[in-house]
Amino acid sequence: MFSRVLTCVLVAFALVACTYRGGGDDPGVRKFSYFSMLNGDDIRDRCMTVPGYERYRIVYNGLYEEQVRIYELVRGPKDGHVLKASVTDAANVAEIDLKDLLSPWRPKVSERFLKDGEFADLTGVLAEAGLFKGAPKGLDLPSDAFWWLAVGCRQGQVYFAAWRHPQPDLTTLPFVKPLLGFDDTRARFNPPRHPISHMPHQKSSKYDPSFMLKVGENGLY
Repeated sequence: MFSRVLTCVLVAFALVACTYRGGGDDPGVRKFSYFSMLNGDDIRDRCMTVPGYERYRIVYNGLYEEQVRIYELVRGPKDGHVLKASVTDAANVAEIDLKDLLSPWRPKVSERFLKDGEFADLTGVLAEAGLFKGAPKGLDLPSDAFWWLAVGCRQGQVYFAAWRHPQPDLTTLPFVKPLLGFDDTRARFNPPRHPISHMPHQKSSKYDPSFMLKVGENGLY
């Protein structure tokens, strides 16, 4: 009986530990709660409980092993909205800092305040791209592909969308150019290219970082 209770406690602890609650710039947090972050679990938790809460997370998977770009767009007070950019490129262990052994895996980060018009422009291009029209149920999002994903909360409702290259052409999505224009990380954008050959998804070892995600009703599963 005790062993069953202990097992349940450990499973519950693991599930909580893997739920994203912020701190995505830390490589450890990113590793253990990455899928929760992509699904916007933290945004979903606040969406129904925090009055006036409006936040968007836009993620670019430029081949997971090559580049991941994360943009956090948050509504603030008048002319005080925030856009945070976080870009993780392929780790270069030659750049390791003995004072920070995780430095090759840390992202480049920038943050800037937006005026009301700039915030409205960004939410407008997200709408134009289809964020508020519903998720493309059944779409596969493998780690070895180029895709954008967006999850957001507006007026107490959660929205989710994803776009995978080459249909549509990711370079023509309405929000891409504006986001990159506000990005002060100076990290070069890793543009989509093709063809990318996809082998049957099968992990070669426990250290294999590859993954396959699928879009459900209004998020990932």
